[in-house]
Order: sequence, then structure tokens, then C-alpha cells
Amino acid sequence: MPEKQQKQHNSHEVALVGGLLAALAPVLARRGGPHTKQLRNPLAKALPALAARGGGLCLWEGDGRLIASPSRGLSHEAGSHLRRLAQSAPHHLEPWLARLGHHVLRPAQALDSPWPELNRLLELAGTQNWRALWPLSWEEGHGLVLWVLGQGPGWSAGLTNALAGCLSLALDNILLQRQAASRSVDYERIFINSQDMIYLSTREGRWERVNPAGVRMLGYDSEAQLLAVPDSARAAYINPEDRQAFTTAIEKDGFVKDYEVTFKHRDGTPMEVSITSQVRRGQNGEVVGYEGIIKDITHRKWGEAQAARQRWLVEAILEAMPVAVFVVDQDHRVLHWNRACTELTGVPKSQILGTTNTWKVFNRPPGISLADLVVEDDWQRLLRYYSQERLRRSTLSADAWEAQARLEVGGRLRDLFIMAGALRDPQGQMVGAVEAILDMTNQKALESQLAESESLYRSLVEAYREGIALHDGRRFVFANRPFLEMFGLADLLEAPGDLLELMAPASRRAYLQWSRDLAGQGVSPLFEGQGTRGETAFDLEMNTAPAYYQGRRAMLFTVRDVTYRKQMEEQLIRSERLAATGKLAFDIAHEVNNPLGGILTYAHLLAEDLGRQSPLQATAQKIIALTDRCKVIVRGLLDFARQDTPERQAMDLNQVLREMLSLMEGHVIMHGVRVVQDLEPELPYFYGQRAKLEQVFLNLLINAAEAMEGQGVLTLTTRLDRQAGQIRVSFQDNGPGMTEDVARRIFDPFFTTKAQGRGTGLGLAISFGIVKQHDGDIEVGTALGQGSCFTVRLPAGGAMLGEKPPVNAGRRGNSQLPESAAGPGRPAALALALRARGH
Repeated sequence: MPEKQQKQHNSHEVALVGGLLAALAPVLARRGGPHTKQLRNPLAKALPALAARGGGLCLWEGDGRLIASPSRGLSHEAGSHLRRLAQSAPHHLEPWLARLGHHVLRPAQALDSPWPELNRLLELAGTQNWRALWPLSWEEGHGLVLWVLGQGPGWSAGLTNALAGCLSLALDNILLQRQAASRSVDYERIFINSQDMIYLSTREGRWERVNPAGVRMLGYDSEAQLLAVPDSARAAYINPEDRQAFTTAIEKDGFVKDYEVTFKHRDGTPMEVSITSQVRRGQNGEVVGYEGIIKDITHRKWGEAQAARQRWLVEAILEAMPVAVFVVDQDHRVLHWNRACTELTGVPKSQILGTTNTWKVFNRPPGISLADLVVEDDWQRLLRYYSQERLRRSTLSADAWEAQARLEVGGRLRDLFIMAGALRDPQGQMVGAVEAILDMTNQKALESQLAESESLYRSLVEAYREGIALHDGRRFVFANRPFLEMFGLADLLEAPGDLLELMAPASRRAYLQWSRDLAGQGVSPLFEGQGTRGETAFDLEMNTAPAYYQGRRAMLFTVRDVTYRKQMEEQLIRSERLAATGKLAFDIAHEVNNPLGGILTYAHLLAEDLGRQSPLQATAQKIIALTDRCKVIVRGLLDFARQDTPERQAMDLNQVLREMLSLMEGHVIMHGVRVVQDLEPELPYFYGQRAKLEQVFLNLLINAAEAMEGQGVLTLTTRLDRQAGQIRVSFQDNGPGMTEDVARRIFDPFFTTKAQGRGTGLGLAISFGIVKQHDGDIEVGTALGQGSCFTVRLPAGGAMLGEKPPVNAGRRGNSQLPESAAGPGRPAALALALRARGH
């Protein structure tokens, strides 16, 4: 190219760059806003000058933040991809752009770069076009320019770098100017809006500039009013010598930081301030004044004084506490160790403060005091080392733990209660922990003594055979086991609200009267009545005494079950009555027996003299029959009163019962009675007086038949109770049964419920005496409408149980037994018994 043409071409390119820069300058100067839309127009102006069909520009700040990504003349897809590429630039973009360099790509030529997004952008810009890439770089940022050309570029390769460099230099200059202007505005804004005093002063002590916050802090209405005060900076010090000390300090080092001094308000009020300033020097380096920031720290100083007072107060409280307390910081160093700690451990404060040796004092593994683990917030180690020491979370704080340990501390084995809690700052960060230790050794000893005393007391109360209960006016709060068992209660929860509910219905009125008398008289008379155990009533005696429970008045009841004593008393009375009755019966029978013998003799003689054909023969026979009946009654009375023990014989009770039933089959009283026999086959032989036992069984059989009025079911049962060593013979009827009062008197002599002339009232009394002579007993179970059951209990013989009786033992006519033991023949005995009952 000719030189003249080359110069024209170069001038054209320079003019193009200048025009481009002129177009970009006003937009780029507005730093901080979205420039993409504003840059499109300058970009459009540059396209014709470069003979370009389209172009795009990406600008980034030095830290990689996107400034703008305008495009013009590119396809919609290529423009969108340019913006996507600008937003996803690689890290460390500036060295990457430097390595990329300037490129001019021919049609269909691809760029093999490590940035896939850039390769894709060049492809979308059109493979039929020329494409030029210009990397840009300046002090405050970097960028990338894309030009899409219809034909090869009209500038030289060397000029490309120059054009890109000029563009970068212009961008750098524009942005720096903008930053300088922006910073000036920022400084002014800071000066005006700062809440601390910003000032400039002369070395002699006069304010030159003071911001609004400083004017307000010193109590003036305006900066002009403040600056009009002579020596205004010097006058701000409450003590003139403080001004001289300040100038000496700042000129020594050229600055001061957080220099605290006392200023005064316009009205003379003292004000604590903190000064951070530096000297201002002239052209020759001499000090001409000072500049900096002054903070009003009056409230802070007051707060610090309050905090110091609070710290002193807390330390004084900790020192005065009788509880051992120490504090550790986050590094496990001991910050506080009160006097109680020294007394407990014997370690003075001077030896432990600032160390991490609390574990040594308490004979723990290193770093395993409770406070150390709380600081570490390590609950797994807490559980590992303290699980055997009753570790638990404290109810006082979620960050606190409690434990009980037995340790050797201060040369003595002690029981300690330990509590440690976290200390946190207002932001919730862990800053340390506090641990409190109570010496529970003496208390544990007292508790042990108290527990032993309580255990002894409880043992005595529970072992006491009488029932003891405490009632607080609303409910039972204590009852020993005999009391609960006496009333059939499983535990205290089953107890009713008042003792009245445990009384038998027949005794409740008397109990209420006794309670009223007790309240009125203030003494404790003995109460006698009946209580209930389930459906059963029992006799009881009770007294009470006032007591206190949990600060409230209560009543202490003592109850004894006297049912057995009552029974024994009744049995004694009955025994005495039986003894008296027996003696009377014996005396009467003895006196009556001789006249009856004479009557019977003369009656037989009279009958013989009258002959069988005499009309008076029937009368004589009646006299004989009635006399015989009287002799049977008298004999029964003699047997009832006699205490002899005649010889006994072995017998099969089942066989005795069967023979008795066979003899009674034809009796009129048994015609409507169905007898059910439930006889145990393996009964041992019983040794006794057969005739007397036959009399007992016959009496019980006829009584049952008469109770059913000859109509009903009689169940006859025999059983061997091996555990009790007894043979049991039961007579169960389904008659009307008896009342409780009748059942209680059924064995009393001369007591009968039959109509006059139907019975003597001696049958069951004599039977009871016969069974007692055989070391047995008779019991009765009955209820109205449910029939009655009489059970004869006879001893099974102990060592004789299972013995084989002698040959023909228990059979009538046994030659081995004397006649007095065998008694009269069974038919005769049965006849006598029936006669005695009026049959």
C-alpha cells in the first residue's frame, strides 16, 4: 500500500477508535449501573466504521463481576449466548484472556479454546463470516470484544493490538476518574453522616472542620457557632493539662489510637471521649495540626463501671457462698476459685488460678472434671465417665448437668453433689463453665441414720399385729399391712375416704356417735363394733390419737381384730354352761334313774298280773314304753355328763354309714328323701366307739330329713384330708337353712327350733360331746334358703393311718372287744335312738 494511502488508512482507524471512545465514555463513567442497554448505541455506531455486520462486548471488573455485555447485529441465538458466556466466565479470567490473545478467524475456521461457551459463540456468530476477537485488559478490569465481518478486516494485525490497547487505556482512565469522583463523594458522605465526631484542628488548639455529629456531641447548634469559639479545640478539655498530654502523645508517634480523655459539654457537663487521630504535616514536614475521629464513650465508660461493679459483686457473692464454686474459661483455665473451694480441697487460690489442674484436685483423669466436659460439650464422654455417678441433666438449665460422686478430696473421702453449667455470651457462644460442689458427707450420714431409724420404725409398725392407719381428714395416708389385711384391702389405693365405709352396716351408727363423742370430749374411749372384710363381718376394737401430717392435723387409728377372742369368750361361756348343764343333768339323771327302775319293774309286774286279756293291759304297756323312753333320755344325760374314755375299736366309716342307711330305708321320715352317696373308697380305718358314732350319724341324718320335711336331696360325703390328717363326714341338705343366730346356738343343750313335744334339744349337744370325746369337731355351714351342711371332722390316726385292723374288726360280735366297748346290737341302739327322738 502506498505511503499516502497507508497514512490515510491509519488516520481513518485512529479516528474510528476516537469516535468509539467518545461514544463509550459517558456510559462507562456511570459505574455501578447496568450498562448493557446504554452500550448498544455506541456499538452500533462502530459497526459501519469497521465494515462489521455485528459485534458484542463483555466487560468485567477485576474481581470477575460483570459490568456489561451489549451486542448489536448478532442473531438472537448468538446474542443470548453472548450474555450467557459473560455470566459464566471462568475463574482467574484475566490470565486466561492474556493466553487467548487476538484472533481473526476466516469463514468455516473454528477456535479450539478450553472455554466451550466461547467456541459455541463463535460457531453461532456464523461460520460464513469473518470473526475477530480482541481481549481487553486495564487496571480495574478486563473484557472481550467480538466483531462479525463480511470480509477480511481492513486493518493490519499490528494495529489490532494497538486499537485494543487504546480501548483498554481509555476504559481504565474513564473508570478511574469515576472512582475518584465517587470516593470524594463517599468521603463527604461519611463526614456528614458519621455518628462519631470527625475533625480537623490546628496544632495551637482550634477546630478547623467538625462534622455535624461532633457539633451535636459538644452541644453547639452549628459548625460555625463552634468554630467561632476562641481556641475551641483547647477549650474542649475539662483539664487543660490533658490537652498538653494529648499533643505530646500524638506528636511522639505521629498518631494515637483509642486515647481516652475527659471533654466537657458546652454547658460544662463532663464527657468521656476516645480519640483516634494522626498528625497533619506541612510541605516541610512540620506538624500543622491533627485530624481524626472522636467517640463519645460516656455511656460505655458508665457501662464498664457498672460491669466492673457487677463483676465485683458476683465475685463477692461467690466468695461469701458456703458452696465450693470455681469457673473455667473455654481453654479450661481456672478464672475463679472461691474460699469454699479452698476449704473443701485444701488448695489455695494462688496455686490453681490460671491453670487447668482441676482434675488433679478432684483425683480425676486429665481434663475430666464435670466443668471441663461441659465446656467441651461432649455428652458422650460425660456418659462414659459419669454414668456410674448418677449423672442427669439439671432442671435449672439445658446446659447444666448434675452428678453424685464419692471422692477423696482434701485428704478425706467425701460424698459430693456436683453441678456444672455452661457460660455463654449474648450471642450464645460458649465462653466457659461454672461448677458448684456441695459436701454431702455429713448429710449422707444423717440420711443413713434416718433411713435406719425409719426402717426400724416401719419394721416395728409392720410387725405389730394390730392395724395402724393415719387419716388426714380427707383420706388415708398410711396403713400398715395388718390394717390392710384386716379389711381385705390390697393396698392403700383401695382404701375409702373415711373409716365409716369400712364399718359393718350394724356398727355405723355407733361409730358416728363415737366420733361425735370423741370430737366433743377430746379423749379417746374404746370403740367396739364390727368391720367388713369383703362380704364378711368381724369384731373389732379401736382407739385413736391426734397426730400431725405435713403440717395438718390428722388422726392415728389403732384397730385390733377381736373376733377370735370373742369366739373364745363365747366358747368359754358355752363350756362353762355345758359343764354346769352336764353336772345338773348327771345329778338329775342319777336321782331319776332309780325311781324309773322301780316304775319299770312294777309296770312289768302289773302287766303280768293283768294278763293279756285285761283291758288295762294296753295302759300297762304304755307305762312300760314311756318308762323305757325316760330311761333312754336319762342314759343320754348320763353319757353327756360322763367324762370316761371307754375302749375303742377299728371300723370302716363308709360301712357304718351304709348299714345305718339300710336300717333307715323303711322309716317314714325317709320316704320322700333322695340320698346321694359320695363316699371316698380309700378311707383308713377309724378307731372309736361304734355305737356312739352311729348315734351321731343317725342324729345328723334324721335332723336333715326333718329339716327338709321329708322331701329333698341329702348328699352324704366322706373325704380324707391328708394334709390336715382328718376324715371328714358331711351331711348336706337342701332345706330352708338357718339364721346366723340359730347356727351359733345349735349345739347348746336344750336349744331347739322344733315345736313343743317334738324334741328335747339334747341331740346335737350330745352328738357334739361324743365327737369331742373322739378328738374331733363338728362344723356347720348354712344360710337361709341355701340348706345346711354338717361336717364331722375326725382324726385320721397319724401313725395308724393305713394300718390293717384286726380280723373281724368293727363287726358286731367281735370276740376281741369287750361287750362294754361293742355296746348293744345296732338294731337295738337304733331303736333306742329313735325312741329318744319320739319316733
